[in-house]
Amino acid sequence: MIGGSYLSLLSAPLLICPVCQAALARFDHTLKCSHQHSFDIAREGYVNLLLKKPLGDTREMLQARRHFLERDHYRPLSDTLNELISSHLHHASSPIAILDAGCGEGYYLGRLQQYLAHRLPLLQCGYVGVDISKDAIRMAAKRYREALFVVADLKERLVFADAAFQVLLNVFAPRNVQEYARVLAPGGLLAVAIPGPTHLLQLRSALHLLSIEQDKQHHVVEQFAGEFDLIAAKPVAYEIHLTAPEIALAVMMTPNYWHLSDEIQKNMAEMTDLQTQVEFICLLLRKKFD
Repeated sequence: MIGGSYLSLLSAPLLICPVCQAALARFDHTLKCSHQHSFDIAREGYVNLLLKKPLGDTREMLQARRHFLERDHYRPLSDTLNELISSHLHHASSPIAILDAGCGEGYYLGRLQQYLAHRLPLLQCGYVGVDISKDAIRMAAKRYREALFVVADLKERLVFADAAFQVLLNVFAPRNVQEYARVLAPGGLLAVAIPGPTHLLQLRSALHLLSIEQDKQHHVVEQFAGEFDLIAAKPVAYEIHLTAPEIALAVMMTPNYWHLSDEIQKNMAEMTDLQTQVEFICLLLRKKFD
């Protein structure tokens, strides 16, 4: 099975060949284009359309992220994104296609799927997640069987047809403005989540972790301004209490993983617990009509 409920909802081709950009169609356990480029469908149901050596988050980072997110520390962020998106879908016509660009192990897409099924039960939705990490996509495909997951690079031309989606989710992931605009239908929604200035402030200060980019919200809005209109900006801020194991998970699941010095690891091992601020900014944008 590939993408559980997805392919039953949409008749138009969704995936395009990463080699020649022709539409991909399924033949048994393979996807093929008209030029006979073929890609096997994995046992877990995902497809790998990455043409170069896999990169992205490591298995250790992904496992840390899943364990951390399962503790509901970032559930208010997920809830806010779900509410923002659903509030603009009440009059949408079925079916709609939703893409999580940089889906990781699938937490935010999985929770959005559950939320919309409960909040808008008559709206038929197809869910797609894409990430450059094969390990991430494998983890996502195993847990969220009703979505379609694809290994591909967000920084390259996306492996999806023009105007294929009505909603695009982008949580702490690369932002490919031109490609997001290409694969979103006119009037489509783009929900972006970025860290706020005080995100994990106490944790970052205690361990001398990577800093948050100054004026990040302004830069992101400016980045999308040519193709998208900003329709909502909602901050999410609260405090969380982290135990020693959760401190390690919070560090290991982020890009700080690549900068773990002996000193950071020593200090982290000595910490017993920590109260820290978390802050996110949720941006909802709409693709401009041509």
